[in-house]
Amino acid sequence: MKKLLAVSAVLLLAAGMVFAGGSQETTTESGTEPIKIGAMYALSGTNAAIGTNIMRGVDFAVEMINEQGGVNGRPVEIVRGDTQGDPKVGRSVAERLITQDGVHAILGCHQSTITQIVAQVCEQYQIPELTAISTVDNLSTFGFKYFFRMCPMNSLYVENQFMYLEDLAAQTGTPIKRIAIFADNSNIGQELIRCSRIYAEKYGMEIVAEIQYSSGATDLTSEVLALKAANPDAVLCESYINDAILFTKTLAEQGYKPPVVVAKANGFADPSYIPATEGISNGIASVVEWNPDLTKGQDINAKFKEKYGVDMNGHSAESFTAVWILKTAFEQAGTTDGPAVRDALASMDIQGSFPNGPQIILPYDRIKFGDMEVDGVQHTQNNLYASVAIAQIQDGEYKTVWPFEFSATEVQYPAQYE
Repeated sequence: MKKLLAVSAVLLLAAGMVFAGGSQETTTESGTEPIKIGAMYALSGTNAAIGTNIMRGVDFAVEMINEQGGVNGRPVEIVRGDTQGDPKVGRSVAERLITQDGVHAILGCHQSTITQIVAQVCEQYQIPELTAISTVDNLSTFGFKYFFRMCPMNSLYVENQFMYLEDLAAQTGTPIKRIAIFADNSNIGQELIRCSRIYAEKYGMEIVAEIQYSSGATDLTSEVLALKAANPDAVLCESYINDAILFTKTLAEQGYKPPVVVAKANGFADPSYIPATEGISNGIASVVEWNPDLTKGQDINAKFKEKYGVDMNGHSAESFTAVWILKTAFEQAGTTDGPAVRDALASMDIQGSFPNGPQIILPYDRIKFGDMEVDGVQHTQNNLYASVAIAQIQDGEYKTVWPFEFSATEVQYPAQYE
């Protein structure tokens, strides 16, 4: 009888433990415990300034979300993960965030090499990873189920340059058919050349010159003269900051004024570029992910600037948007379970504004993840509607000029360089 009572007591205790465990799970899903998002960026080392700027967008979004009641009543908590810009550190940080800190999703990274490593870790643990910054094309070619990319791929940056040229030609009534490429011999420069060959044919344009140079060059006279001899309707370029400055100064020295110059960001978007080329770069345009004069997100940027003392830029605007994507996914999933949140991201279709949130402040109006093919290569779970803007230097500052529907400034055509 005592044995029977003892067994009964154990069974009752076990049942109580199971019941208590179930109650705890219910509390976790519907109570007030925070939803944890790991944010992985370089917060120390040579890339710390970039990581700090990205985190402003993350923190600003979380503050807004929590002020509005969080996710189904649960606050969002950001758990920082400093990658230090080191791939080995990135792997260990991702594992620590998942296995020790218990994050429910990871946001990151801004260096594509680290982003890929983190995607492998997230795949192992079935935790969604969303990148708002990493643009290298092949990140979306591995078939990861838990990896999603919000920002455009590198190749789409280039396609947007060609779309801008096509729209500019239609607006001005001036044909833009003959394209020259100016790029260094680095991997990123070669990407511009590779992608331009793809999109020139698609948009009915001809590449009349591919001018390459060694990164860190001290003289670009022969290259600029080669561009001038090719006499293109537009020049697409990709240079690091010192090369971008030298290129612009050499254009002035040689008296060459291409009607259109469009840079794929990089050095031309560096804060030091305009001051170093004052008076000779007006009219040069560059890809931007976001710009303070974009007709969207003005109220958000005003509050951001009041808090941080600076305008949003492309990175902070993208990371701000990414947090709202995760917030929406958690709400639509109704749980923090990794596979369920992953499925919510995969089926998400946000148009115009986030549910109970701000409008999409980036230069597009829809966010939906899906598969696409680029140059015969399959890419999975990219943001199908991602796009960039084009800004042109006018009166010594970048003004958004494209997409036309999101800009308040007309394109200066042809470029004046003065």
